Amino acid sequence: MKKLAAVISTTLIMASASANAEVYLGAKAGATFLHSLCDSGTSGSCDEDSWALGAFLGYEINDTFALEAGFDALGDTTSGDLDDESLKAYTIAPRYTQELADDLDVFAKLGGAFVDYADEDDWALLGAIGLSYNLTKNIDLQAEYQHINYIDVDVREFNANSFTLGFRTKFGGSDEDTAEPVQEVMVEEAVEQPVEEPVAEPVSKKFEKISIDSGNFELNSAELNPEGQQEADRLAVLMNEHPEAKVELVGYTDSLGAASYNQKLSEKRAQAVADALTEQGVDSSRITVRGEGENNPIASNDTKEGRAKNRRVEILVPEFEYEVK
Repeated sequence: MKKLAAVISTTLIMASASANAEVYLGAKAGATFLHSLCDSGTSGSCDEDSWALGAFLGYEINDTFALEAGFDALGDTTSGDLDDESLKAYTIAPRYTQELADDLDVFAKLGGAFVDYADEDDWALLGAIGLSYNLTKNIDLQAEYQHINYIDVDVREFNANSFTLGFRTKFGGSDEDTAEPVQEVMVEEAVEQPVEEPVAEPVSKKFEKISIDSGNFELNSAELNPEGQQEADRLAVLMNEHPEAKVELVGYTDSLGAASYNQKLSEKRAQAVADALTEQGVDSSRITVRGEGENNPIASNDTKEGRAKNRRVEILVPEFEYEVK
């Protein structure tokens, strides 16, 4: 008979590996509200409200910190003998970003502004806070409130507030995740050896531990998205071809949120993969499901990329033997 040695290595990891963008450009538009301009000893008509436009350039040091410079045109205002005077600000500030959810961040800035108004100028303190939504890997939508404190020009002392909506585009990264499903099959066939009696010899099959990561689930959900369903279907085919095989499914999360919530979410995500297998005819007695919450991270929870890797379902098919007939 022929002695067949088969080693199958299947990798289902969908990696979200894109280089960190280092430089970004952005633009914004909204409304300006000048506080105390009309209380600065002026007489006659006074209008503190106007439009706002801005553009900015930033450099990302890492996922959390960036340095940002910008130009803000804060509209035309009227104050006493100044009619429709333009207010402009040149700003520079470090930007701090903290992730709230998979694609939602909160950010804050604290720095300085060089303000030009009515042929006068002044340095002032700047602060801002906002929300940023990751539309794609390299494009964010953002809403921002900005405050420039105590602008002192001529005989006027006032604060400039602006509320804007805008976007920023990053350079140096990729717009799409790099998906690298790889399946390698190596079969070695030994030279036929004469034997007195043909005997069926057991062959062992070994499988590497594989993962279905957070990119294969709906956002903040245990529901598999179409890509995740495809990965589960591929595993079901393997299980149906080898009824001797059993599978262990272990769900994990990152460290964001309450530990009790993460534990339940990890269990639900592992169960979602199990349900997908049973729907394809895999008997539930061959499936073991458990959740480990935020335990056993495989990457740092201090970065967005690390947290994405930690949100996963690990799949282990223990080694088993079968007979080649």
